Amino acid sequence: MKTLAYYLLGIFSLCLLNACSDEDNPTPEPPPSKGQEEVQKIVEVLKESNPEVSQFVEILEKVNVADLTQDELTVFAVKNSSSASRATVLDTASIKNHIAKGSYTKDDLKDGTKLTSISNETLYVTRTGNDVLINGVNIIGDAIQAGNSYVYIVPEIIPVGETPVTTYKHQTTIKVNLIDGEYKPLDGVSIAAKNGDTGMELGTFTTDATGAAVISHNCDTLTYTISKEGYSDLSDGFLLVGMEDGNLSYADLNGDGRIDEGDKVSGKPYTYFLNYKNYTESHLTDTCYMIAVSEAETTLAEWNNVLKGYNNEILNMDMQLITGSSDSPYESDESMKSLANIYYASASKTLETGEKLLNGLGDNSTEKQTIQLGIYRIKVDLYAYFGTMFKSGSNFISADESKDLLVSILTQYKETCSSGELKNETSFLLAKVHLLATEYAKAYENIQSAIPNGYSDIEGKLILAISAKDINRQEAITTLNSVRGFFDWLAPIQSLDGNELIETCHAGLNGNGNLYPYYRVLNKAINYTQVVTGFTMPKHHLLPIPQSVIDESNGVIKQNSGYN
Repeated sequence: MKTLAYYLLGIFSLCLLNACSDEDNPTPEPPPSKGQEEVQKIVEVLKESNPEVSQFVEILEKVNVADLTQDELTVFAVKNSSSASRATVLDTASIKNHIAKGSYTKDDLKDGTKLTSISNETLYVTRTGNDVLINGVNIIGDAIQAGNSYVYIVPEIIPVGETPVTTYKHQTTIKVNLIDGEYKPLDGVSIAAKNGDTGMELGTFTTDATGAAVISHNCDTLTYTISKEGYSDLSDGFLLVGMEDGNLSYADLNGDGRIDEGDKVSGKPYTYFLNYKNYTESHLTDTCYMIAVSEAETTLAEWNNVLKGYNNEILNMDMQLITGSSDSPYESDESMKSLANIYYASASKTLETGEKLLNGLGDNSTEKQTIQLGIYRIKVDLYAYFGTMFKSGSNFISADESKDLLVSILTQYKETCSSGELKNETSFLLAKVHLLATEYAKAYENIQSAIPNGYSDIEGKLILAISAKDINRQEAITTLNSVRGFFDWLAPIQSLDGNELIETCHAGLNGNGNLYPYYRVLNKAINYTQVVTGFTMPKHHLLPIPQSVIDESNGVIKQNSGYN
């Protein structure tokens, strides 16, 4: 019995001792969660630099996020005094709807993105260009970085809903009509739309059975392109704007009151532009027109687009060679080689594309003949600038062989060509090849056969004048004066005693990518308008051959005289 009493007394003492020990050394609180630490960083950043959201911050400090394990968050902080809020109150419960799991930059907030708040509500992102809405509430400004997270300012409390809430300033209806003797709505047309100010993509929309597609957006300017396989909004490079008296009507893009070459679309596809700043309405309808095109026509349109890139490259090079500047390419062989290499690469790529496009086209189709002649024109350009056409098929052609082969190819093409317009163009190219080879009688013969048949291009007239100067001097003067009449600063001439030819060539061809070779034809220095530093005759009348071509040709093609 005594033993039992001692035992019970020991148990009681032990319990009393433990109770005293717990009071002296209480259990430590658990460390803050990653989420708590991240929210505290956000609070500190906003307190320091964003007083306009102080009310939001006060509530954020009190919210219980002890169980939040994410340390990458996206927070939508509401501005003070948001009387326009669609939610009734912002408190420690509803504020959790403004904290999304994950860290999102503004670029990450793409249209259609769904975010999940830490209260497991869905936040729907809608986007038009740079305008981003969260459940219909527009974000103000850019992201504020805080720790691993991003904070965005919003003007009002974000409502919670099961579907996205969207509010847009504008609604643009794009209507596409097919021109087929009458107007018909065209469905299935893809419309790629962008914010006209920022270039941000708004998305791709498709016309319905009524030929219409609706684009809702917040940007004040809108650009878009239209496309559908087998159809085009261009005809021979001109933008369609409907029909008049049963004929196609085209846009006067340069606003000069007439439709001519200056109105052709310089790039493909054409970009339409709509500016709401010019209108009081917030809803507009824009109408476009398309016509059906064959596969061959589509291929030809693609070729014409490729040619535009090539033409820009040769124009850029010709201008550098002609104008002369502080960084004149003639100052060193390396500068000339660099310029020549860029042009040769562009020409080679264009020729390669042309050969690929020829496959699949009918042997006698106008489209195939047009592309083929475009290829020959580039080969003549190479001969004009380098003195060689470089290749025929896979074989390298020397400078001595190039003229004869070009004449043979063009002559054969002219005999089989079915189009009078293409025949005229071929006669022009033949005349140019002979002129470059200083064969004036043959140049005169070919250009004579082209001009009476409608080939009245300025360069053609110049070829006639140059080739006729020793054959029919009065015709040369008359032709030259017909060109000079286009330019107010050039007076008519009575004789050919000085620089009249090069003076007229410079006026007529400067800025079109064909002037440089005529200084070689006329044996002139390139200093008509100003002294071009570093230019040396006759070395610089031709461009240096790319070294890679010389190496690959195994000695068939030699470097032009004067270059290292």
